Amino acid sequence: MDAAEQQWRTAYYAQDTWRASPKFTLYYGLRLDIINPQTVNGAQKGGFLLMDVNGSQIDIPSPNLRVAGVNGIGLNGDVKNTLNWAPRVGITYQLTDKTVLRSGYGRSYDLGVFGSVFGHTVTQNLPVLSAQNLNAPQNFAAVFNLKDGPPAPSFPAVPSNGLLPLPDTIFARALPSTQHPPAVDAYNVTVQHELTGDISVEAGYVGNRGSRVFVGDGPAVNGNQPTLSGFPTVPTDQRKPYFVRYGWTQGIDVFCNCGTNRYDALQTKLTKRFSKGYSIFTQYTLQRERQHGGDQFFYLPDLEYGPADWNRVHSFSVATTYELPIYRNNRLLGGWQINQATIIQSGLPFNVTYRDAGADRDTGPNRPDLIGDPMTGGGTQDRWFNATPIGSQGSAFARPAVGTFGNLPRNDLTGPGYWRTDFSVFKRFGLVNGHAFEFRIESVNVFNNVNLGNPDSEIGVPGNNNPNAGRITSTAYGGTDPQRNWQFAFKYIF
Repeated sequence: MDAAEQQWRTAYYAQDTWRASPKFTLYYGLRLDIINPQTVNGAQKGGFLLMDVNGSQIDIPSPNLRVAGVNGIGLNGDVKNTLNWAPRVGITYQLTDKTVLRSGYGRSYDLGVFGSVFGHTVTQNLPVLSAQNLNAPQNFAAVFNLKDGPPAPSFPAVPSNGLLPLPDTIFARALPSTQHPPAVDAYNVTVQHELTGDISVEAGYVGNRGSRVFVGDGPAVNGNQPTLSGFPTVPTDQRKPYFVRYGWTQGIDVFCNCGTNRYDALQTKLTKRFSKGYSIFTQYTLQRERQHGGDQFFYLPDLEYGPADWNRVHSFSVATTYELPIYRNNRLLGGWQINQATIIQSGLPFNVTYRDAGADRDTGPNRPDLIGDPMTGGGTQDRWFNATPIGSQGSAFARPAVGTFGNLPRNDLTGPGYWRTDFSVFKRFGLVNGHAFEFRIESVNVFNNVNLGNPDSEIGVPGNNNPNAGRITSTAYGGTDPQRNWQFAFKYIF
């Protein structure tokens, strides 16, 4: 079937600048984004499973897919729209002849990717696509017998009223009944100061808060995930919210855009523009980031609220260029330039898990209770954190009670830091009419520093130890961080 989505988007913007005095300037504006609900390109070419969204809570009020173009149902599934107002304001104030204060605030809306607002949803539901999703009724049970194979998938006919009941075991994607685009409020305050004619410094607070954003790193989260309440006596299926209501055992991807995130940072910078044969650019950032994860979000929204896997608290870098003054006017012996770029960062966060956790829970994150200092005796490649098995003397962790989640927060521990220096030497041979040859010697990670990855963070339990727990066996970035590498090049400039 040639099912496809389309969407009309329009935006209006007005802005003004008010120079109140030679020292004070105000910038202000207002943007209106109208992102109309997506439509499909014909009758029965899309199925809309709609939900109501209220903060971090969702509700799918009907088990029926609204089939586009049938019995008066619109090609947009009759999804309602909203007006998305986005104010902007900026201030510049000259404190002294060499010092400027800048501040700004602005709201922005995301147009949506991978189904968050457009595409990847209604044309991949019934009646266009039937995606079978089978799950075991309870922990450790079989999904189906290999001798018999899985049951035949369901592909029901569309009723004349256009309301197609979603069968059990058929995966579906749900959208808000009212358009729900992600939004971010960004704000900053920065002071810039000129030290000399070619050196400036600045320091600022930079922050943003996302509302109606992804839950976790993807646009969709399972709205039919089982709760932990009742484990292990209540079977898994019976703890799914839409099994109780509609008999659904399958997963339901909901594109609710109902998470939040926040970023706050101190950002500093020093810039020495190129003059007198050299330049310097250096920056330091102290940052804090938090976001919602997807596990158990609709039951315990803050259970997975914490730093993302990519968050580094400290980040410092410096880049320099230096032209050697020797034989500067000699075409053969002069023209040497030395460059370097150095990055120094704190480590990446990681979770601690423990073995045999399936006996304690069959859903949600696997993290233990924290009962001691997790870094006692740690800090080495062979023992980065206290990975003493649960139940052994000196362990920093304990097994949670059956049917509960551990109290260790998400991504609470931090791995090894990172530093690397890239280095290069250029030599230019001047020719006539502005032509030149350039000879380059370049080195990645010139000091050959081995940046380590995060450790094996699964700790053992009585009867099932993990001898590699706490040990680091790979380099950074999944083993792809470069070791020292030299390369040589010639460049002709004309």
